[in-house]
Amino acid sequence: MEMTKTLIQENNDKREQLTEDNKKVYEDFLVYLRTDLRIDEHQGEEILMEILNHLLEAQADGVPADEIFGNDPKSFADELIAELPSEKKRGRTGFIAGQFLRIAAFLLIVQGVMTFILPYFTAVDTSVGVGNMILLGILITVIVLAAIRVVFRLLRQSLFKDNPKKAERMAMLKAAVYGMIGFGTIMAAALFVPDFGPVINMEWWTYVAAGLVLYGLSKWINKKAHPEKEVSEQA
Repeated sequence: MEMTKTLIQENNDKREQLTEDNKKVYEDFLVYLRTDLRIDEHQGEEILMEILNHLLEAQADGVPADEIFGNDPKSFADELIAELPSEKKRGRTGFIAGQFLRIAAFLLIVQGVMTFILPYFTAVDTSVGVGNMILLGILITVIVLAAIRVVFRLLRQSLFKDNPKKAERMAMLKAAVYGMIGFGTIMAAALFVPDFGPVINMEWWTYVAAGLVLYGLSKWINKKAHPEKEVSEQA
């Protein structure tokens, strides 16, 4: 963990030496490798440091980035990933768990706020079937895990483009559509699926408290399992 943090900090410092054009190319590599959940985090940071050092050396010699990475830098990155030993390609379980808990926390807090506000306008039944809670838990798990994969895939597809701003806008638009569909599916299930199983009463503050606990847990997990954000914030 400490060695990975050191690499990330060194990366942050050295990256500032790049020209604007080279920095754009390099940051595409950075996002592309960091969002590939198959790669061991430390191994990924070592690859990024190698790429950065090569780019800085070429920049000092006046060599443009396309002479190093060719006309297809994405293929260059894929070749580097393919050369990794299989034991170095593994899912970042901690990162995925942290993102899942964060989204679940958001949904719980939204549900709590709605449960608090709606009684001022209409009668609200705060009873919830245990079966419904289990169903929603499964549904949220599936949708959140799918959303993480979709967002990462869209982000990676927007990299190494001649018109990066257009590609980023399209990726954000598609991600927003996926997000609305997923959130709508969860809310529809919460509102329209009849109660089944034992019934308990859930006050609005219960949802909010559970959401805050999950959010705090997600922050702790991400801090332990995915340190680059923490290091970036310190830089």
